[in-house]
Amino acid sequence: MTHLMLPRTVLEADLLVSLGKMKTHHWAGITLSMKNLFGLMPGAYYGWPKNVLHEQGLLESILDINATVRPHLAIIDGILGMGGDGPIMGDPIPSNVLVMGTNPTAVDATCARVMGIAPESVEYLDRASAFLGPIAERWIEQRGESIGSVRVNYPLLDHIPAHRSLKKI
Repeated sequence: MTHLMLPRTVLEADLLVSLGKMKTHHWAGITLSMKNLFGLMPGAYYGWPKNVLHEQGLLESILDINATVRPHLAIIDGILGMGGDGPIMGDPIPSNVLVMGTNPTAVDATCARVMGIAPESVEYLDRASAFLGPIAERWIEQRGESIGSVRVNYPLLDHIPAHRSLKKI
């Protein structure tokens, strides 16, 4: 997109935190800190549920928003996530984990691994890795519990197009 309409509070904020839930998504594959920024976009301008952004291309919109609005901190609440037909019709998945960091792309890649999904199979993450941040595990400084010790394989549904491209770890 050539421009984005953002709320003044976002533009004037000293610190921006993306606080999202760990979920699968029927259009994006997964929705974490990067997709969570759709919530910043004013519905009065973009329609509901942000129809203009979906029409421009969901993946492109996720990348455009994240290239423009750079959160200082990304936190994903995976204590009780959602798998299957998310973000609305999915099933609760107790993952008992919080993931946080200063780079949303790295946070989302780590969350994908926690969900048992290869981050490079998530199209917006794969494309973001070229200019927004790393998704390769070797380039992400991991602290706390190992990914393997908290991994909970989220269910992916074959009848959802975005899920068919996702690869399990």
